[in-house]
Formats: sequence, structure tokens, C-alpha cells
Amino acid sequence: MDTKFTEQESLAVISEMIRRTRNNVQKGAGTFMILWGYMVAVTALLNIVLIFILRNMSISASYSFNVWWLMLPAWIISFALKRKIDRSAIVKTHIDNIISSVWKAFGISSVIFLLIIFGLSYSLQEHTHFFYLINPILILITGIGEFITAKVCRFRPFLHGAVAMWTGSLACALTVVLFGGNGVLVQFVILAVCMIAGFVIPGYKLNKLAEEK
Repeated sequence: MDTKFTEQESLAVISEMIRRTRNNVQKGAGTFMILWGYMVAVTALLNIVLIFILRNMSISASYSFNVWWLMLPAWIISFALKRKIDRSAIVKTHIDNIISSVWKAFGISSVIFLLIIFGLSYSLQEHTHFFYLINPILILITGIGEFITAKVCRFRPFLHGAVAMWTGSLACALTVVLFGGNGVLVQFVILAVCMIAGFVIPGYKLNKLAEEK
């Protein structure tokens, strides 16, 4: 039997999917964002501290970037948290799958981008110039993921977070012009601010909204 939906029925189905998706996102997703926001922000600031320490010890500041290996345990923790969130979702909609796919694409794109940057810097022996691209590009694509999530979930703080990311990406690009060789230090400060404004604050707002329901 062929069932046809009217325009009103189709809109009602879409609205219900969005409502269920927002409920699913609210159940712990804020904690997921808060975790990553703090981890990246703290690691960025720690990287700055290590650069100064190594410089004072007459050791190459490039060793300070090894601090980013801390992202590996953070990824493991976030993966376990995401599995818990997925299990708590009563009904997983097609929109849930879209959001999940967007952030999976973000993760894959980030890894490929980093491989390209490090591959080019190693091949061409141009370490400094390529590294200036890492922060602005990663912040940029993070903003894209958050913007899509904001539109799908109709959650305005995500939109504000995306704007913060894009603004930070432009600011990172300007640091090379304004600060020259010390631009990477300023980029890490901008990265920390972007993660607090774009991930931590929306995450807390999302958790607060979930508690009110």
C-alpha cells in the first residue's frame, strides 16, 4: 500500500526528528564538548610554557610540540564517552547520523591535513612555514562542523561557537604578519580562547538546557 505524506505531515515528521535529535544531543554531548574544549585549551597553553622553558635551556623549541600526544588519551576518553551517549539515546534519527558523520569527516580531514603538513615539511625541509597553517586551518574546519551542527539542532550557542572559530582562524592568519617568528605563540593563545568560547561555553549551556528539561 502506497502511503503519501502531505506537506504538513512531512514538516511534522522533520520537526519530530529535530526534536528527538536535540534531546539526544543534550544527553551528555555538552560534556563531550567541555572535555575537548578544556583539553585542547590547556594543551595549547602548556605548549607555550614548554617553548619558553626549552628556549631558556637552549634546547630546540620543536620538542615542545610533543605535548600534543596528550590528545591520544583524550580521544580514547571521548570515544568511550560517545559510546555511552549513543547507548542512552532512546531513538537514533537520520539527523543523528548526519551529525555523527559530519564530525567523523572532521576527524578524518584533520588527520589527513596533519599528515600532508608534516609530509611536506619533512620533504621540503621547511618546518616553520607549513606549521603556521595548522592552527588556522584546524580552527576553520572545526567552525564548519559546529555551524552544521548548529543549523541541524537549531541550537544558537553552537552558531556563536562557529563564529568564534572562524574569527579565531582569521586572527591566527594575521599573527604571522604581525608577530613574525613568535606568531605561533599567539596562535596557541587564540586556539585556547577559541576552544573555551566555541566548545566549553556552548557545552555548559547545552548541559544546562538538558537539566531544565
